[in-house]
Amino acid sequence: MPKGIYTSNNRKGLFKKGHKINLKYEYDKKLSPQLAFYRRNKEVLRKKAKEKLKSQRLEAMVHYGGNPPQCKCCGESKIEFLSFDHINGGGSKHRKSGIGNISYWLVKNKFPEGFQILCHNCNQAKSYYGKCPHQN
Repeated sequence: MPKGIYTSNNRKGLFKKGHKINLKYEYDKKLSPQLAFYRRNKEVLRKKAKEKLKSQRLEAMVHYGGNPPQCKCCGESKIEFLSFDHINGGGSKHRKSGIGNISYWLVKNKFPEGFQILCHNCNQAKSYYGKCPHQN
């Protein structure tokens, strides 16, 4: 076997280390059926993943913001303008902890307390100035 080609003995540890398998050779495809399947169905799998994230975001928005979801401060209801807000702050710390997608995390953790729906404007104002101008 040529140098640099992976054998079945070290294939399992390979993915944990973040290495990529070179699929130029026919025998590499035999070593990684999952990767070959992914490459054949990449567009379909990406589309399904995007739809799943969208549905999880909507599910979390409905849970925290009602049906239809609305900004708790100003009442904005266009889903494109809405975001998740940490009621007591700490969003940066939460994000840096490596949670990944917030919608996925909220659904996975069964909608924990301490979150609300705000539009991006109200959320940024709260972040920068401590409160939203609508609260005057």
